[in-house]
Amino acid sequence: MNLTLLQQSVLLTLTTEWQTPEQIAGQLPKAAENPSDVNQLLKDLMREGLIQANPVVFGLYRLTSLGTTIKTTELDEN
Repeated sequence: MNLTLLQQSVLLTLTTEWQTPEQIAGQLPKAAENPSDVNQLLKDLMREGLIQANPVVFGLYRLTSLGTTIKTTELDEN
């Protein structure tokens, strides 16, 4: 799976706990200036099956089991 550097950064920032795009953007120096970029990255990662949106509370995201596996792999490579 080929992820951009920003996608990788968002993936590494996410956890299995629900987070808002603002919380995620606050942990990303480049994306913090424009949280709407984070929203697009989240959509891209959802299409890949790496993250999921909260079905009850709009605007919350977390890693899926596939996302956790990819995150662990990324951390092991770095």
